[in-house]
Amino acid sequence: MRRRAFAGVALAGAVWLAGCGGPMTADELSRSIGTLESTAAEGALLADEVARDRTKATFARVHARELGETADHEAEKLSDAQAEAEGGVAPTKVKAVELADQISAALGRIQIAPHSETEGRSAEQTLNRLSKRAGQLADGL
Repeated sequence: MRRRAFAGVALAGAVWLAGCGGPMTADELSRSIGTLESTAAEGALLADEVARDRTKATFARVHARELGETADHEAEKLSDAQAEAEGGVAPTKVKAVELADQISAALGRIQIAPHSETEGRSAEQTLNRLSKRAGQLADGL
């Protein structure tokens, strides 16, 4: 009985793994970059609220952490994915990982100093710039 259960689990795992893989396409990369673009834009809105002292420090800290985790997750997915060499997908993937890291770092500044209007303004400017860069990167695909 245990062998059947183990064999069933092993077969299910093999089928699942067989469905994964393959090189990342430009469309998949574009969606991932779109997530980064919207994460940076939302982070910029949060940073603006911090800069204008219009949000609670606890909310800013937690929301910045959540947004940072989204950027980190995208970076992990992109790093793990194989990229097609054709069509410029591989170099764009590398740029997207770097962008995700920069977005996460800017959000980290809000997380660390959610009460600092100066840090909020600086993070807002950085995140707006990174959001635009993500849009341009996606448009280039």
